[in-house]
Amino acid sequence: MISVDNNSKFGFYKPNTLVSIIILITRSIGSTWLSKRIIFLLRRIAIIFSKNCIDTTLFNYNLRMYTKGNVSEKRALFSPQIFEEEERNFIAERAEDNSIFIDIGANIGLYSFSIANAYKKYNNTKIYSIEPHPGLFKRLSFNVSLNKDIPIYPREIALMDKSGQFNLSTPEENLGQGVISKKGKNLVTAKNLLGFINDEGIKKISAMKIDVEGNEEKIIIPFLKDANEEQLPTIIVIENNQELWKNDLIKLLEEKGYIIQKKTRMNYILKLYHACLDKYYLYPLIFY
Repeated sequence: MISVDNNSKFGFYKPNTLVSIIILITRSIGSTWLSKRIIFLLRRIAIIFSKNCIDTTLFNYNLRMYTKGNVSEKRALFSPQIFEEEERNFIAERAEDNSIFIDIGANIGLYSFSIANAYKKYNNTKIYSIEPHPGLFKRLSFNVSLNKDIPIYPREIALMDKSGQFNLSTPEENLGQGVISKKGKNLVTAKNLLGFINDEGIKKISAMKIDVEGNEEKIIIPFLKDANEEQLPTIIVIENNQELWKNDLIKLLEEKGYIIQKKTRMNYILKLYHACLDKYYLYPLIFY
């Protein structure tokens, strides 16, 4: 596992000229099929000529990002425009005063920093970045510490269907694919989602992203059962792991009042029904 350096000052891992040029190119050439092929090739070259991490500016924040062992981090470092941009924009464009975003499976906080760029323009906004993996949480916390006046609140915890301590198993080649397993080497503390929001004093969730490698149903199903209507998130972005789920989570969310806004390559974007009510939805409700 690549060691985490939270001691060196930001700028110590400034990329060399070649890598800087590659980052500039890969972030600016779009997201077409051809662009992605070029990004892939240039990224491989840049990693060869890089140290284990790069100090960079992304989403208007200073971030220390690692080039190996974390697929999402590597992709966002070189090509944020193809890192779930539609999902992030859907949440960010609906920011307002008192917005609360819960980032479940935050990794190093890529979603959180992206959304924070919009949330910081409004009053009393909060982003809870939830990440149980010790190494990833250290990276997340360090990156938050690099930036002033940022509404991100990191939480080192796993969300499950019950409270307790569990073992987290993580492949060395991709730390973002951690799953709860008896074979896991990292002992993590867990609680359920409703318990978490009650402990944090959260009254209303504006948006929630959940990406926990197939364990989404262990978080969502108990929450839908026990939460009151006011506690339901207005927006949910959930990774499409239907092949791993034992239940049809999307159907359960629809039965609770959510409407699919879009299905992307990786995720479903859903919005709570009463939050969708406008003249286009209200008309059929009145007459039918």
